[in-house]
Amino acid sequence: MTTSMTLDQAKVGDILLIIRIVNPETATIAMRLGVSEGETLHLASKVPGGPVVIRRGAVEIALGRELCRGIEVEKTGRA
Repeated sequence: MTTSMTLDQAKVGDILLIIRIVNPETATIAMRLGVSEGETLHLASKVPGGPVVIRRGAVEIALGRELCRGIEVEKTGRA
């Protein structure tokens, strides 16, 4: 059984599938950063009290915590 969580709740090293972006405004911002539903990414790091850094291929993207709270993910593995 898999459970979903928001991106800010995931742990560093998790490989995640984006299952849903909660609202249209969050989806628009995420899309501009190259993040959309159905994509798989790696949670590279978390800055204490700051952004969550994701990795897609060789590209790292820092996302604000508030944005991450609107992105539902499912853990698919560990890096």
